[in-house]
Amino acid sequence: MPLDIEGGGQLEPIIDLLGEAGALLLERLAQPRSIEKKGFRDLVTDADYGSEKLILSRIQQLHPDDDILSEEAGGSVPSTGRCWIVDPLDGTTNYSHRHPLFSVSAALVDDLGPSAAVTHAPVLGTTWYALRDGGAWSIDSGGNIERLTLGSGTDLGECLLATGFSYQRKELDHGALEVFEKLLREAREIRRGGSACLDLAFTAAGIFQGFWEFHLAPHDVAAGALLVREAGGIVTDGEGRQDWLHGGSIVAASAQLHPLLLEIVAPAMPPRGDPDE
Repeated sequence: MPLDIEGGGQLEPIIDLLGEAGALLLERLAQPRSIEKKGFRDLVTDADYGSEKLILSRIQQLHPDDDILSEEAGGSVPSTGRCWIVDPLDGTTNYSHRHPLFSVSAALVDDLGPSAAVTHAPVLGTTWYALRDGGAWSIDSGGNIERLTLGSGTDLGECLLATGFSYQRKELDHGALEVFEKLLREAREIRRGGSACLDLAFTAAGIFQGFWEFHLAPHDVAAGALLVREAGGIVTDGEGRQDWLHGGSIVAASAQLHPLLLEIVAPAMPPRGDPDE
């Protein structure tokens, strides 16, 4: 069954493309690599650039009239029209240390928000994808397809949550540790995986029951947020607004759990500013 994208095009070529990018990342994983610093802790490797070059060139061929925003190449989301938001390697620090939790993602955003999304985890061999009003799905390494459904429950004590921290440690002075401590005391456990794209995919799949984070950029959340929404979840920024794509913060969970997370996250929201991840 074709996966038609609103406004034209199909999702299958993007799914295949991210698989190719993942294969490139795996090929280079064990090889010596060039590592640069964008900041004290913020890294970029030759693999980031190689994955990005592959993805951007193919999207330009497939969708020549669409804009593209990518983590390394830059760009901006236009106020109108279609734009692909790409993260060619989410979890670069993990990748640089040969930690297996890293991913590659792409999302198409139009005037109504994200309309298509793909996230691929090369080491896990799993791809998650979603179409607006078409549900969210996963494909494992054997080609088995499964529809995603968020985990349910309203008791934080039974929930496995996920979060992340900015490379800019000044964020810790603006409530991030306060929120972490409160939820660490209330939740069953919290994981900090190092890839927001994967954290959101795992939330959509019901592995995590909720995810929150401050100081994020559009490429960190565009694909994963649609996965969560199409799996039946609620996605807002840290103040409960719909500005999660550009607002720098995100809270994603089931309809039952989301208000409980927001009650703790919202009072500790950091000052608004440019995302630093």
